[in-house]
Amino acid sequence: MCPDLNLRRALILLWTGAVVVIALLGGVTSSRAAGPPVASATATLNIIAGDVKVISPEGGPARAAKDGMNLAVGAHVVTGQKSTALVTFLDGSTLTVQPDSDATVKQADLGKNQSTVRIKVNLGTVWARVARLVDSGSSFSLESNSATATVHDGLIGARQEADGTFTCWTRAGTLFLVDPSGRIISELKPGQMDAVKTGRPSNPHPFFSNDSALRVTTSPDVLPLILMADKARLAGFVSPRFEVNQVFGAFTGLTEQGGRVIEVPAGVAAPFTLVLEGQTSGPFEVTIAGLFKGAPVFLQRLSGTIKIVERVVSTIMPQLDDATAGNPKTAKVVGLTATPFQPMDGPLPGVLLLSPWE
Repeated sequence: MCPDLNLRRALILLWTGAVVVIALLGGVTSSRAAGPPVASATATLNIIAGDVKVISPEGGPARAAKDGMNLAVGAHVVTGQKSTALVTFLDGSTLTVQPDSDATVKQADLGKNQSTVRIKVNLGTVWARVARLVDSGSSFSLESNSATATVHDGLIGARQEADGTFTCWTRAGTLFLVDPSGRIISELKPGQMDAVKTGRPSNPHPFFSNDSALRVTTSPDVLPLILMADKARLAGFVSPRFEVNQVFGAFTGLTEQGGRVIEVPAGVAAPFTLVLEGQTSGPFEVTIAGLFKGAPVFLQRLSGTIKIVERVVSTIMPQLDDATAGNPKTAKVVGLTATPFQPMDGPLPGVLLLSPWE
C-alpha cells in the first residue's frame, strides 16, 4: 500500500477522533447543571426578604437597597421587621443581616490568600460564614462598643441589644471575644456562646438557635443543599469547595468519611426543600435526623442512584409536638415525612454568589 495513502488515512482517523472527543466534552459541559454567578465586587448586597435599606458612608437618610448592588465600606445595612439581607464578600465570606438589625461594614481588605473584614453590629443580629483562607493572619470580626468577636474562619454570629448587651456564638471555628483594651474576655469553642455586659462575668455556655433542628448527612457522592421553609435562605454545598450558610444558627461541615452534614433550625411545620447534586454516577445515601436540644429523637434513611452533575429534589415536612408547636424557638420536632427524590430542572433556588477564589 502507498505510504502517502497510509499517512492520509492516519490523519483522517486522528482528526475524526479529535472531533469525537471535542463533541463528547462539549456534551458534558452543556449537560452540567447551571451554576451560581461569580462575585465581582468587594461586597455585594442581596435582598433575601422584605425591604432593606442602606445608609451611605457619608451619612444621610436611609434609602431603599437594590438587589445585587455594590456595598461600599462604611455603609450601613438596615433591615425591617420581616426583612433579611445578605452581604457576599469577594473572598466568599457572607454576612446575613437578620430582621430588625443595623450593621456597618467597617473594613473589607480582601485578597486571595488573606482578608480582614470588620463588621460593626449597631443593633440586632447578624450571622456570618467566614471563608477559610491560606494566611493565618486572616480575620473576620463582629464588633460592638463593648467587645469584638474574631475568628480566622468558621460560622459565627452576634446580637447587639438596646441595653448594651453584646452576645456572640460560634458553630465552627474558635472565637475570641476581647474588650476595647484588647483583653481576652473569653475563648469560645464551636457550639458555645457568651454575653458581654458591664458588671456581668464571662459565662460560656451551649448555643442553640432553636430547641429543634433538622440534620441531613449524605454520602460523599452528592452535594446537599437545603432551602429553608421561608423559601429564601440556603444552607449546604454548591461545589466541592464552596459551602453556603445563610441561616442563623445553622451548621455546614464534613464527616470523617468525607460525607457532608447540614444542620438547620427547625420548629416550624412547613416544608423544607433538599436538593442533591451528583459528584459521581452511582448510588447515594441520605440520613435525616430530628434533634431536640441537641439529642436525636428520630432518624429516616433515604437512598437512590444519581448521575454526575444531575440534581434531584425532595420535600421534607417536619412534624411538631402539638403542645409546643406555637413557638418556633421551643417547638419540639417529633417526626417528618420526606417525598421520594425527583429530577430537578432549572437553576438552584435562592440567592447565591460564588467567590472567584473558591
